[in-house]
Amino acid sequence: MNLFKDLYNLCSDGNISISTAESCTAGNFASNIAAFPGASSFFKGGIIAYQNNIKIQVLGVVESVLHQKTAVCSEVVEQMADGVRKKFSSDFSIATTGYAGPSGGSKINPIGTVFIAISSKERTLSKHFLFSGSRESIVSQAVNNGILFLIQELKNQK
Repeated sequence: MNLFKDLYNLCSDGNISISTAESCTAGNFASNIAAFPGASSFFKGGIIAYQNNIKIQVLGVVESVLHQKTAVCSEVVEQMADGVRKKFSSDFSIATTGYAGPSGGSKINPIGTVFIAISSKERTLSKHFLFSGSRESIVSQAVNNGILFLIQELKNQK
């Protein structure tokens, strides 16, 4: 079954709204959600926060955390998820940050490193992933793993 159909069913049945904050996936979550007929019933919208100043100014990420830890870490992605959920007044949000390549990355966080966070009123949590392949493949893996993570959290908080 299509994971985005599962998301639609969970959100529609539970009257749950969703928003997104994306860096390395550059709108791919939002695009995949909005491509599903009826998505406007639960999808409030999203922010592509590719540059750090957008993460700070629009999503409320703490600047000192960005400088100390870089944009690719659990603290930043959790702040992104929390910020977009509050900005859109949604029940849940998903956020991504990472290095899709071919440049970027470090010894600690090489290309393929992606952090994904889910935020709700009850909690905000993140997962760290290390994907491989081309830029497109890394983004696709992030979207697929992120939607599974979101669906899991929706079911856990029913």
